[in-house]
Amino acid sequence: MAQKVPHDELVKKLVLKVYKGVVMYDKANDEIGEIEQMDTREDDIWVCTFPRSGTTLTQEMVYLIQTLDFETANKVHLDVRFPQVEVHDEHWPDFKGLKEVEQRKSPRMIKSHLHHSLLPEQLRNGKGRIIYVCRNPKDVIISYFRWQKWVGLLVERNDTLEKCLDGIVNGTEYACPWPRHLLEYWERRNDKNVLFLRYEDIVADKPAAIRRIADFLGKPLSDENVAQITKHCHVDNMRNNPMVNLKYWEDYKLVNTNIERAHINKGKPGIWHDVLTEEQSKKIDKLIQELDGSGLEVKQT
Repeated sequence: MAQKVPHDELVKKLVLKVYKGVVMYDKANDEIGEIEQMDTREDDIWVCTFPRSGTTLTQEMVYLIQTLDFETANKVHLDVRFPQVEVHDEHWPDFKGLKEVEQRKSPRMIKSHLHHSLLPEQLRNGKGRIIYVCRNPKDVIISYFRWQKWVGLLVERNDTLEKCLDGIVNGTEYACPWPRHLLEYWERRNDKNVLFLRYEDIVADKPAAIRRIADFLGKPLSDENVAQITKHCHVDNMRNNPMVNLKYWEDYKLVNTNIERAHINKGKPGIWHDVLTEEQSKKIDKLIQELDGSGLEVKQT
C-alpha cells in the first residue's frame, strides 16, 4: 500500500491563486502557461467542465464510444485512461500533468476544468475536439462540498456548506467564476470542434446522449453498442466500479469512508431540494442571473 499523503502536505496544495481572472490551485497548476502553448492534435478529445458537473460520467461514456474497449475500462483507472492535463502533483499517482499527456499516443482523451480562454491556443482555434458539460449550480455546489469533504480537501475557507456555497457564488473558490466558465464555452458552442451538453439531458436519456457524442466524434455505433455503454454507465454500476469511483485513493490518502456516495452520488438532478435552504437557493439564483441575456438557460430541476 502506498504511503498516505500527510495532511499538512495536502493543505499546501490547496492554496489558491488567481491567474488571468480565474481561481486555481497554486501548486497543482504550475504548468498552466505551458498548457496554453502546447501542441494539440486533430484527433484530441477534451472533456471540459466546471468541477462536479458530470465529468466522470461523460469521460467514461466518451472513452467507450471512442474505443468500445470494455475490458480496459474494467481494468484501468479512468484517471489513467483520461488524464487531467492541468494537475501535476507527485503526491497523486495518476496526476502527472502536461508532460505525460504530451507523450500519449493518439487519439488522446484529456480532461480539464480550465476555462476556454486558458485552453491550448491551437485547441481554441479548432485543432482537436471539445465536449463541454454544464449542470445546475445548485446541484454542483452540493456535490462539490460532499466530494471535498470525502477526500479531505476542506480547509477553513470552505469547511461548511455555507462557506463553500459563498465561495462559488462570490467567485473565490476553485475554477471560479462559474458564470464565466459556462459563458466562455457557450459562446463557442457553434464552433465545429465544440459540443455543448447539459448534464440533466445526459442523465434523462443516456442513449440519446451517447448517440449525439458518437456523431460528434464520427464513431458509428450499433444499437447493441449503445445499450452496452448505457448499462455500463448506469449510476449503480459506476458507483460500484473501482475504476471510476476513486476507491483506490484510499490507498494513498486519508478519505472519509463514512460519507455515503462520496465521488459518485445519486446520479440524477434535483438533489439540492433536500439540502439547500430557501436563502441559500436564492443566493445561487443571483449567480444564475449572471447568464441573463446570453441565451444559455440552466436546466431547472
